[in-house]
Amino acid sequence: MTQVDCSFLDNYFKPKAYGRLGYDRKALFRALLLKKLMRLSTTKTLVNCLQYSPILACWCGFHTGKKTPSESVFSRFEEQLSQNGINTVMGEICEKLTIEILKKVDATSEVVIDSTDIPAKETPSTETETGAAYGYRTASAEETSIFYGFKAHLAVVNMPVGPLPLAARVAPANCSDMELADKLIKEACEFYKNVVGKAPHFYIMDAGYDAEAIYSQVLELGGQAIIKLNPRNQKNRNKDHTSDGTPLCPAGYAMVYQGTEKNIGANKFRCPQKCGQQVTCQGECSNQTSYGYQKRVYFKDNPRYFCSPHRGSDNWQKIYNKRSSIERLFSLLKCHLNMGNLTKRGIEKAFTDTMLCLITYLAVTLTELKRQKIQKAA
Repeated sequence: MTQVDCSFLDNYFKPKAYGRLGYDRKALFRALLLKKLMRLSTTKTLVNCLQYSPILACWCGFHTGKKTPSESVFSRFEEQLSQNGINTVMGEICEKLTIEILKKVDATSEVVIDSTDIPAKETPSTETETGAAYGYRTASAEETSIFYGFKAHLAVVNMPVGPLPLAARVAPANCSDMELADKLIKEACEFYKNVVGKAPHFYIMDAGYDAEAIYSQVLELGGQAIIKLNPRNQKNRNKDHTSDGTPLCPAGYAMVYQGTEKNIGANKFRCPQKCGQQVTCQGECSNQTSYGYQKRVYFKDNPRYFCSPHRGSDNWQKIYNKRSSIERLFSLLKCHLNMGNLTKRGIEKAFTDTMLCLITYLAVTLTELKRQKIQKAA
């Protein structure tokens, strides 16, 4: 908790000229982080822990000779944290922690974008004013595909210490992934470029982001989108290519990938027969050279199918498999930091809870890096 700078609270909670001073807001904020760190499901459990453990109360910054805060104190404080101004500052805390980690560990050039469900703890209603809505999720064994609540949308960069958040959004569950993808991509690119000094190379996403606008946006930013094709978007596929973008030779056989020519933004393919494949060819290509018929496909002509590395190659699959990092992050945030156990109503409180989870995750990561550095120096 010492890794988190709580001084921003002084700008929002200035002492009054009259009445009781109340509890230290910095201590209250650290206590909420402690709640996440200890996987406490309710504020009542946190209050009991502080009452029966003076050490924990002291770590948070509470005066050991005074009574610890009640549940209602924490409830009012969380309500105040959900204000727009403070929510923005909490996002800035995440940025500062991420920057400090990026300066200690070399970053990869892989940005992963995905979303996860945050069920709302309220009675479902079509006329709700809290921002919650019905949405679809990939259900696990004990879940239903349709749920009521919100979705957390994250853009992270893969690191040796684990994925680090670059951009975050919380939206109603009925907001599709593609609606927020452009903002996440832009914010992640700008943040990464400002810290590392160059733009990310790969943007890895699942089939829910399979839209030509996303591919084009990434190309304009100097990157490459690695996105699994959505079968629903392949009805009008070009018959001159296979389902993974491999061009067909004049005889109708899939050609062999021969690498990328980055200077012209194209993939190069060669005659399958000249590459040693057993095909029945009647010379439809009319190419009698020893190298055989060859063809180039340009990324800008069809960014969905044509990319570097080629969609049908092993390298493309290896890069796409790294998308699992964000799934592990979501699992950690939900199972160990209780991100999926929302107990407050409203999208503002859902965002506050998500920020608290991310701040805790980043603070623990930074602490572990410093501990490892001390061990190496010893």
